[in-house]
Amino acid sequence: MGFSDLFVPKYLHSNPKVRIKFVSKTTDLKLLEQMVEQDEDDDVVHAARERIQALTVTHTV
Repeated sequence: MGFSDLFVPKYLHSNPKVRIKFVSKTTDLKLLEQMVEQDEDDDVVHAARERIQALTVTHTV
């Protein structure tokens, strides 16, 4: 963890595990979509895609 990680939102944290934890808790679909498009870590992108799917299935049922 870098010093700058203390001052950034969790979705911008340098540690992918922190970003994945954030993904599991957020309901912000726009932010999740941005993470899918922009995050460099495949695990974060995968987690964000799954979260989007889970949230949209929940809202459409």
